[in-house]
Amino acid sequence: VGLAAFAMGWLLLGTAARVKADRDMAARMAAIGRPVPQHSASPVGRPGSGWIPESVSAFGERFATAQGFSERLDAQLEAAGVSLRSGEFVVGTIGAGLLGAVLGAAVLRNALLAGVIGLLGLVLPTIVLRMSLNRRADRMREQLPDVLTIMASSLRAGHSFLQALDTVAREIPAPANVEFQRLVSEIQLGRPADDALEALADRVGSPDFRWAVLAVNIQREVGGNLAEILDNVSDTLRERAIMRRQIKVLTAEGRLSAWVLAILPFAIALYMFAVNQEYISLLFTTQVGLFMLGVAGVLMVLGILWMRKIVDIDV
Repeated sequence: VGLAAFAMGWLLLGTAARVKADRDMAARMAAIGRPVPQHSASPVGRPGSGWIPESVSAFGERFATAQGFSERLDAQLEAAGVSLRSGEFVVGTIGAGLLGAVLGAAVLRNALLAGVIGLLGLVLPTIVLRMSLNRRADRMREQLPDVLTIMASSLRAGHSFLQALDTVAREIPAPANVEFQRLVSEIQLGRPADDALEALADRVGSPDFRWAVLAVNIQREVGGNLAEILDNVSDTLRERAIMRRQIKVLTAEGRLSAWVLAILPFAIALYMFAVNQEYISLLFTTQVGLFMLGVAGVLMVLGILWMRKIVDIDV
């Protein structure tokens, strides 16, 4: 525990100079809205968190690059709005796993339980990233009808397509304003509007955004009343959002039951390890117990997938 506390203190207190440099760089980059290269392993202009030393984060980035997931992880971090680079996320994940194992060993005094808690700490950052990614995508999807309405009103007022996008970037709240500010900056710096819109849809990762971008790109190519098309798409997306919220309410009980049934066996197993280790250890020390664990694990996975399929209704 003392070693872990020393390591955390070194990481938090030993990088003041880098924090200041990153803040200055972030302020300069935000002023000009420089776009991120599409196939860059470390996005240009997006500073790191500042609490992990550069040498340590560089090691994590080399590891992610060697394993082939650095570019995908950077894209996910950017889409989730997390101010981390892939190397820093890898180092933070490893640190969370080690910290969980150390705390588990110190508190529970059991190597197996410490390993389980360390494994949970190892997967926790990925789970949090997925939740942030889904939450931000949901907020962007909820804002999309308002975005299209603002664009349609701006076009009817006689503004150009770029001016309509700039109006959206100024009028819409976060998180959509950040993405549209970057979209406007990319177009102003010479990137084709079609490519910039496609990149926006890729960053958001929402099917509704892809549908809206496809409609805009087709209409800009073939001509016609773009404002009317945007109004029709906006009305359709609002109806889909209403249907999606109704389904979410109707399936809330089933989703809660799925969570309870998935977590309950592991919680009971941890409790039995803490109060009666000799009783629960038969599952890990006997052939019959190992067979029961294997069958239970397969049934658990099938049950979780089945429950998710029941409550996951495509709109």
